[in-house]
Amino acid sequence: MISLVHARRLADEETAAVAEYYKDHPLLEGMSLPRVRVPELTIDMPITIDKHTPAKVAELDSARTIHTALMTQLKKSLDDEDILSRTKTFQSNFDKEAKLALENVTERQRSSDVRLTKESIVRAVDDAFQKALKKSGSDRDIPFERLEAVNHQVRHHVSSIALKSQSLPPGIITSVVSSKVKESATPQNAIRLNITIREEGLEWATSIEHGTKKSKLMPE
Repeated sequence: MISLVHARRLADEETAAVAEYYKDHPLLEGMSLPRVRVPELTIDMPITIDKHTPAKVAELDSARTIHTALMTQLKKSLDDEDILSRTKTFQSNFDKEAKLALENVTERQRSSDVRLTKESIVRAVDDAFQKALKKSGSDRDIPFERLEAVNHQVRHHVSSIALKSQSLPPGIITSVVSSKVKESATPQNAIRLNITIREEGLEWATSIEHGTKKSKLMPE
């Protein structure tokens, strides 16, 4: 199923490339864009299970490392938006809120079996950003578009640096080649895989609530 998800991504990326080609072609720009979907897939095959591979938990970078990189990016983004000198109180508040949020996430990973992802770091940093805005009052003094641009850059940066290594789900090594299955199949390791997978699309829905941009995944 993971492979099918990535296949869907690759197909959509190719569709996007074709869309660009159609847009710039005088004879194709008015035609409908080809996009192939597989709403349902049935797999029916005999397999043998050869080996089990354990899961690998994602490794977060240290809270201190992420925090240092985060503050460097924040100042750069504020400078790019020409509001660095007008946000000293906000910077101080964000420094404290981000440090606390990152320490809490790190502690949660250390003391529980919760599978943390870079998205959890991004959410924690985003919450710290919003708290710092409200405490400093910068959300009332500075145009929303500039603050949102800074927030977007900060979220994007922390997403790219949060993890030392990605998590991997548990898996199994199987044989599906007919000749090998016939040779090695036993009652203990052979099964017949019969599964139907249905595609359900999701899309990002964005709304602005109380001056804050919120994004969440919704069914198509």
